Amino acid sequence: MMNEKPISEIHEGPKSYLLVFLKGLAMGAADVVPGVSGGTIAFITGIYKRLLNAINSIDIDLFKSLMKSGISPAWTRVDGNFLLVLFSGILVSILSLSKLVLWGLKNYNEIVWSFFFGLILASIPLIFSNLIKNIHWSKWLLYCLIGIFMGSVVTFLPLVKPELTLWYVFLSGFIAICAMILPGISGSFILILLGSYEGILDGLNSANWSLIIVFIAGAVLGLISFGRSLRYLFEKIPNIMTALMGGFIIGSLVKIYPFKIISSNGIEYPRLISFEDPILFCSLSFLLGLVFISGLNLVGKKKSNS
Repeated sequence: MMNEKPISEIHEGPKSYLLVFLKGLAMGAADVVPGVSGGTIAFITGIYKRLLNAINSIDIDLFKSLMKSGISPAWTRVDGNFLLVLFSGILVSILSLSKLVLWGLKNYNEIVWSFFFGLILASIPLIFSNLIKNIHWSKWLLYCLIGIFMGSVVTFLPLVKPELTLWYVFLSGFIAICAMILPGISGSFILILLGSYEGILDGLNSANWSLIIVFIAGAVLGLISFGRSLRYLFEKIPNIMTALMGGFIIGSLVKIYPFKIISSNGIEYPRLISFEDPILFCSLSFLLGLVFISGLNLVGKKKSNS
């Protein structure tokens, strides 16, 4: 999943950019939902390493190149077309689909979670396929179990309710963006744990520009700094990182499981399915999630082989 072709070997065209835009839409919708990571979508749709490479190319050398050679070489260096199309999809999704997703969570909670549960569940065999082919399972099973444990622990952390100062908004943006690009951890869920999710959403909806700018500043700094660390780790220990990220995603299924009860301290726990639940629609939504991610993977394989 992490061995995409180098940028120079990728033959770009309208269909390729349309596919990248659709993946951006999926990432944006996922980042809005507490429990689903946009990084997971990037990881399982085969653009994760390219995204990290593009992010990590934003450094002092890029600005030197911009001043010396102009926009065109710098744009190529940063894989600008890819980033522009991907983040356009993310932005369009956040501004449009996010309201639909949040409306669905409010009115059809179990059905929406069933879709994401199917989506993430379908991604697990895809993530581990290369590990199973390349190395013996015992070499990465321990790291997978560690990832499962860490993902489950994050899910059951108690919530906090701090004062939403601009400094705390900056910190929230820094931490949340790290989670958003890390497969298996939801940035929105991290904002909930930090107690800033509703306040930041309210700020976005009310066009509170001071809050928005400070949040974006924290997110940009976190994206550049944390993305560099992730790229380094995936280059040095790719199989271990894949096993850890896969474990994180499995651990996050506890959060994404559709049928839950909420305790007095705000933590959600899985519960048994009852006849009062919309079983039929949840099943159809679950299957739709399976088909969606399987279809994206199939299209991605065809593109990589073409």
